[in-house]
Parts: sequence; C-alpha cells; structure tokens
Amino acid sequence: MASEVYQASPIKRKRRTKQELQTILDATRAILAEEEGAITIRHLFYRLVSQKLLAKEEREYDKLISYLMKWRRSGEIHWSAFADNTRYYYGTRGYLSMNDALQDLMDSYKRNLWASQDAFVEIWCEKDAIVSIISSIASQFGVRTFPLHGFSSATALYGAAEMFKDARRAGKQVYIYYFGDYDPSGVHIDRSAIKNLKKDHGVEPIFQRVAITPEQIERYGLTTRPSKKTDSRSKNFKGESVEIDAMPMGVLRSMVEECITQHIDPTIWHRELAIERSEKMGLSDLICRGRC
Repeated sequence: MASEVYQASPIKRKRRTKQELQTILDATRAILAEEEGAITIRHLFYRLVSQKLLAKEEREYDKLISYLMKWRRSGEIHWSAFADNTRYYYGTRGYLSMNDALQDLMDSYKRNLWASQDAFVEIWCEKDAIVSIISSIASQFGVRTFPLHGFSSATALYGAAEMFKDARRAGKQVYIYYFGDYDPSGVHIDRSAIKNLKKDHGVEPIFQRVAITPEQIERYGLTTRPSKKTDSRSKNFKGESVEIDAMPMGVLRSMVEECITQHIDPTIWHRELAIERSEKMGLSDLICRGRC
C-alpha cells in the first residue's frame, strides 16, 4: 500500500524539544548509513515523513534544511552527505606546467566504450536535483545524463536529435531511459519531448519511462503529496503526486545500472577497456619522460 497521506494540521505546532530533535538526527544518521552515496535532502525529508518524524508540509521541509545546516556546522552530519546539482562553476582553470596538463588528461581520459557497441544509450531525468545521483552510476559506463528541466527547450531537443541521427547513421539503435516525478505535469514532460523529437526532427528513439510509475508507488510505499490544483493538467490526473526523490536511492541506482548494462556486449566492452588502459600507460610514460 502507498504511504499514508498526512494532512496539514490546524493546530499550531510547538517548537520541538531537544529529545525530538535528537530523534530526527538519529533517524537521519541511520538513513544516511543505509545509502551507498549522497542523497537529496528531499529524499531524506520523505523518509522522515514516512517514519512520522516530520509532517508532510513544505514548512517542515524548510525546518529540516535549517536542522541540517546546524548539524553540518556542528560536525554531527558530514557536509558531503547530500547531493545538490543546482549550482555550477563557469570558466576554466590553467595549469602550472605542460606535465600538469598531461596528468589531468590521463586522469580524466575515458575511451568511448560505446563506439563498438550496437546501442546508443542516454539517461534523461526531469530535474537537476537528482542528476548527481543518476550520473554517479551512468558516468561509470560512459553514459550521459540529460536533465530536461521540466518541458525541455527546442534548442536542447535539437542538439539531442542531432546526436541521435549520428548514432543511427553509425548503425546504432538509440535508447532513452527517463526518470521523473509522477504528477500532472511530470507524466507529460517525457511524452512531450518524445513527441517533439519525432515531429520536429524525425527522430524516434526507443523510449522507456523507468520511474516513477503507479506500480512503484504501491510496491515501495512511496510517500505522496497533494497534486497542485493550479496545474492545468490536474483535471485528468488520478491520485496523488510522487517526486522522484521519494524513491529509495539504492533502488534508483540499481535501475540506472540495469538500463545501461543490458545493452553491453561484455566481450567487446572488456577489450575496449584493455585498450584504454594501454593508452593511459602511454600517457604515463610521456609524463614520466617530461619530468626526467
């Protein structure tokens, strides 16, 4: 059964006691210990709501952010525990020497392991908040993650379409796996993107919405939230909404990996990895000669 829907209480809430805050802190630590990597604060919020330690209200989410800042500053929660892909650096940095540049090249060099595979795979998601979680797995396999930022721009879809056309000309089948919210607009974002790819660019990749689905809401007991009545698409939407952040992070990572690995020919893959290692050794020798 899906998680119980918590309604806003008409009773004015009192300030939490030290013991209540300690209980939330202990639960937070336990949740973080279960995870293999960083999680979003929104995911933590839904987990705490499911344990009935927080009410399912936006003001409670704001309070959680305040609590976490206090606990991070005090060292009770590590700064790296949470993922935030909504802030960026712009610009480039220089190097102290050519050897430093070569070292950076060797550290970052990744061979295109998909060049010899029959498939071209991308992972798409609805929003930035979940990108770092998804890409932490996808990037290990040389697969790119594309956040749609809601209804994607025409320019962004044009760029994607051009890459898909290149892949098709190379004899590859294009696969897109999508991760997004289940809400009145969320269920239309991916459909809109695929429709426009075909209509505007004549591109028809094989597309699958991986999460969130109604079946997953039931299976994992995902915490719901009231759908926005101001959303023009809410009229024909049944049930409550669920954000992708509500999905267990371990399950989410496993889903991403499964989407990708099903398209990998392991024999060819390991042959390409051996070539990559050899190329890195060549770069290492070049760096060594430059330092000698």
